[in-house]
Amino acid sequence: MSSYRKVLESTKEAKTIASHITALGKIRAKTEDDVLLGKIDKAIRSLQGAHAKATKGKSTPTCLDKATDQAVKDLIEHCKRAVSSDKPEWQIIAERNGWAPKT
Repeated sequence: MSSYRKVLESTKEAKTIASHITALGKIRAKTEDDVLLGKIDKAIRSLQGAHAKATKGKSTPTCLDKATDQAVKDLIEHCKRAVSSDKPEWQIIAERNGWAPKT
């Protein structure tokens, strides 16, 4: 399963913010897509900031796919576009770096 699909599946699960951060970190460790890495990093930083500021509800499960946080929304939209392209992760990375299939 591609990292993009893993992100989308993870954001649909109801879990604590800390668990979402952990899950995104695990996906981050397995991808080679620099754009995805950057978006995951921004989302994690944003989630960490929100988690640190929270005075209550830290253990309340939530789904990130309904989040209003812009970094999280950007990550989800990026992954949706990648999944809808129906290309494997390696091909997305290769095309971004100038590769094109022979015609």
